[in-house]
Amino acid sequence: MKHLQHLSAEENLQRLTYRNTLNNTEAIEKFATWLITGLAAILGAMIVNSEAVSKAITSSCFSWGLTFLVISLLLGVISKQVGAALLSGLSVLDELYNKIESPEWQAVLQECSDSTEEFGLKLISPFSFPISFIMHRAFKNGSKDKLAAEKRLIKLFCILIYLSWGQSILGALGLLTFAIGIK
Repeated sequence: MKHLQHLSAEENLQRLTYRNTLNNTEAIEKFATWLITGLAAILGAMIVNSEAVSKAITSSCFSWGLTFLVISLLLGVISKQVGAALLSGLSVLDELYNKIESPEWQAVLQECSDSTEEFGLKLISPFSFPISFIMHRAFKNGSKDKLAAEKRLIKLFCILIYLSWGQSILGALGLLTFAIGIK
């Protein structure tokens, strides 16, 4: 990762830390994928063989186990969406920084005549609500804080971690409930 000219030394160090933390997104997203696959297989096997399984596991443990697995599966699906948003955001940021730091884009930026606010309004104009609201807020924050985008991605990364924990814990709890319920 290269040093960005428009950031101070401290901001570049912060960005390095944020970016290296965010590099873990792909691993967490892959883990969510594997967990979703395993949970779906277990759920499918339990539902297809529900008659045989219900004879071996108490009905309340069977119901609770399925509930935990389904919720875990849903958290995994949300986790995949958040992971995809993070990876997309990282890609967009990398592309923007590469362009902005290039000599030809430095020249283009020098020629911009719009005020920051006018440019922001033009930038968000094609987006519809609620995306336009989110874009407007992001633009305002970005004009005050050069690392606002990275900080927003870090917050999203924290959500991804919490979803991953929830998915793992509920999946394990579902399997444990099945094990406890064995007659």
